Amino acid sequence: MRNLINFLLKNSSWFVLIFLEIICFYFVFSSNSYQKSVFLNSSNEVTGRVYSISGTIFSYFGLKTENEQLLQRSADLQAEIKELKNYIFDLESDSIKTEAFLKDSLGRRVEPQYIIARVEKNSISLVDNYLIVNKGNKHGVKADMGVVSQQGIVGVVRSASANYAIVQSVLNPHSRFSCKIQNSNAAGILIWEGGDPRYARLTEYPKYDDIAIGDTIVTTGFSDFFPEGIMVGILEEYTSETDDNFYSLKVKLSTDFGALKNVLLINNTNDEIKELEKTIKNVKK
Repeated sequence: MRNLINFLLKNSSWFVLIFLEIICFYFVFSSNSYQKSVFLNSSNEVTGRVYSISGTIFSYFGLKTENEQLLQRSADLQAEIKELKNYIFDLESDSIKTEAFLKDSLGRRVEPQYIIARVEKNSISLVDNYLIVNKGNKHGVKADMGVVSQQGIVGVVRSASANYAIVQSVLNPHSRFSCKIQNSNAAGILIWEGGDPRYARLTEYPKYDDIAIGDTIVTTGFSDFFPEGIMVGILEEYTSETDDNFYSLKVKLSTDFGALKNVLLINNTNDEIKELEKTIKNVKK
């Protein structure tokens, strides 16, 4: 207590000065409108800055809640996007069911069994390229089913599990498909020689057939993989093979293998023909 009294007595002149300054300021700002307005504006500026700083601090602490709300909203949007993708897939699947896959090159209607599937995995830059589709044995998929897109042929099913199937792509050197120029009776063998996934080659094509740059290449229907008339590509150039009786045709494939989404699996096998082939094999034995 004594120390406090000594401190007050020792600094009494300062306290008196401060007191008098306060009284002076009071009379100055209360008696003069200009000084009063300056004081009020200054005080408002200071108060505004204080509130701004405090608001920034409180908003920072509220970011956690906002982030949680944004994450929840993001999760909801992802779920909606997934539903929309499935809906679009269904629409695209319906559009695949076109007359192009149900008619041969002569316009005759054929009725192969078909299964719509979505491409889950696809390679175009390997030596042996394959696709994986999301339909398998329980959906009726089996080996040797032809696979096409809305643009043209894709490949052939090699094996299937319960829910998935492996498709050997056209972009595989082991793939061999019988093809021809549209409205022609001559046939050649379509092969992929590696490199550019946009092109394949139609080999052993007889020279007696009339050909021209820009001709449409389609399937012949001679194999169990595809019915006749499925689009393959466009003839870009042709050269003579070692055997002068045949041409080698460079074909620009109609299917964009880098953008495959949905495909159609076709069961073009004729059970009656299969039984006859078995009979022939048994006779040879």
